[in-house]
Amino acid sequence: MRITLLIVAGFLLLAGSGFFLLMKMFTDDVEHQYSQASEEPLVDFANLFASLIENDIADGTIDPANFEKAFAKAYQREFLAKIYQLEKTGIETQVYVTDSEGIIIFDSMDGQRLGEDYSQYNDVYLTRQGNYGARSSRTDPNDSRTSVFFIGAPIRHQGEIIGTLSVSRPEMAMAPFANEARAHVLRWSVLIGISVVGLASVWAYWLLHPIRDLTNHARAVASGEKSELPTIGHAELKTLSQDLEEMRRELEGKHYVENYVQALTHELKSPIAAIRGAAELINEDKEMDPAQRDRFLKNILAETGRTEDLVRRLVQLASLESQSTLSTIEPLDMAAILREEIKGLNSVIETKNLRIDTDEISGDAVKLNGDPLMLRIAIRNLLTNAIDFSPPEGRIGILCALTDDNQLIVSIKDEGSGIPDYAEGKVFDRFYSLKNQQTGRKGSGIGLSFVKEAIELHNGEVTLKNRTPEEGVVAKVLLPG
Repeated sequence: MRITLLIVAGFLLLAGSGFFLLMKMFTDDVEHQYSQASEEPLVDFANLFASLIENDIADGTIDPANFEKAFAKAYQREFLAKIYQLEKTGIETQVYVTDSEGIIIFDSMDGQRLGEDYSQYNDVYLTRQGNYGARSSRTDPNDSRTSVFFIGAPIRHQGEIIGTLSVSRPEMAMAPFANEARAHVLRWSVLIGISVVGLASVWAYWLLHPIRDLTNHARAVASGEKSELPTIGHAELKTLSQDLEEMRRELEGKHYVENYVQALTHELKSPIAAIRGAAELINEDKEMDPAQRDRFLKNILAETGRTEDLVRRLVQLASLESQSTLSTIEPLDMAAILREEIKGLNSVIETKNLRIDTDEISGDAVKLNGDPLMLRIAIRNLLTNAIDFSPPEGRIGILCALTDDNQLIVSIKDEGSGIPDYAEGKVFDRFYSLKNQQTGRKGSGIGLSFVKEAIELHNGEVTLKNRTPEEGVVAKVLLPG
């Protein structure tokens, strides 16, 4: 599993578990909080009603007649109170009064409990003892939602407690508010949870994206692809990326030198052997025929030139392959570069009596930004390759223009023998070359490698394919315009 997913999943699991437990505890506690909040006004009501009924005491006896009339009228009142989402149309608070023995002498519930002994209930018992009397009882023992709260207050006469008054209110009266609060908490919990997930994802992406870029860079380098070291802002990761890049250069440099020494040794064997053989023959035969001597000397010069060309091309390719970005970028006109390179190769073109068709080179400037020397060498290599493999009096067609999507296209078509099936996909490999059917000789195998490296550094693409149904090869270059 990716480290990004592990970190995000671990964070969400820990944060989500803690958040879930917190919200569950909070929602479970909402109902109790509302119940506790409703107790305080019940204490006020109980003491207020007890004070009112004390006005109706005669000769030390509680007379609840006026109290009963007042409650009867109160319960008959019609009203509509909209308390947020709750519509209240009736009074749910109940009151009963007990005498000095704890016997109910007034009951607001149509007298249903008159005469009952409530002296052992905490709201009555504790109040008669001069303490705070309160209790919670269920009308249905198996349903916690049927709880009713009772708050007692003493009824005094001449400093003595001669009775109690208890105010009761069902817990279900607070249920709408508790449910609304619970729903509100859940809504905000979901919203906050989504926000936390979103912010955590953004945070993880910001924190771990450089690691992914660095991994992709390392993977590209391992597969031999060109890759620019990503820009990383985090101090530790920046240091790590610089160290990895330095290590890559060291290892790549050693591997690069080893490959080039082996390749150069292999490629130089043939011309050095030819030069040595010709020199030994000239040295051994002092009376060699002048014509034969001239032939051997020409061979020495030709192989010397081949060696110099090989070394020059190797230096160019080595310089190019060590770059990951362009060091020089200037505005260029590719059409002008093509015309200049064709003109520079005019003597070779005339020697083979070739026809260069430049009708498809745009008359207008075909501009791009790039390294002028690098692109000139690349175009020269493609033109030289087409000229070398073209038969005498052959035709080379050249196209240079901008496409509809603002890409620059250069194509060079020759009428040579084409690419054998076994060589397809290898023509751009370093030191891979095909025998020229016209001369019977092989090239250095470096020119097309240079072309590929140069075009890819310009974020372009180069292909070399057989023409169909015509004979020959077409080299095509696409560059961003």
